[in-house]
Amino acid sequence: MNNRSNFPIYKAVVYLNNPETGYYTKTAQQPLITPVMRLPYELKVEPTQMHEIKCNAEYFIRGKEKFKNGKSFKFFTGLQETNFQNWYSGNDYEKLKTGKKLSLCLFHFCKGRDKLTVFYFGRYYIESREARERFIRAAIPQLLQLQF
Repeated sequence: MNNRSNFPIYKAVVYLNNPETGYYTKTAQQPLITPVMRLPYELKVEPTQMHEIKCNAEYFIRGKEKFKNGKSFKFFTGLQETNFQNWYSGNDYEKLKTGKKLSLCLFHFCKGRDKLTVFYFGRYYIESREARERFIRAAIPQLLQLQF
């Protein structure tokens, strides 16, 4: 977690690829057992089908769990390419009594794609696409300085 006053607070969650299941699974390397309750235990990357993603992402990432209606996943977002190799952005949609709330997510896949680190900016999101992209371009170099 980052505590710099000019940088939003985030939590990092590490996943390892399980080639047998095709899912990335949370690891024991976590600073807390459940550092981000919104992130599922397992995540899967899949090619986007025709109408699944509004933002025209080539791939999406999702958890296994679905809502009670059985139609939509509890965690589901398109993987938007960034200017940095193996880094993608997305968001998490949370429905609250006061309305919807988005959280920014940055996804970093290591070179062999056997490890995934998700940087979760809880309830922090920039609506303007241009401003969000500026933030992402500034945030990734800072995150790269961390040893993860």
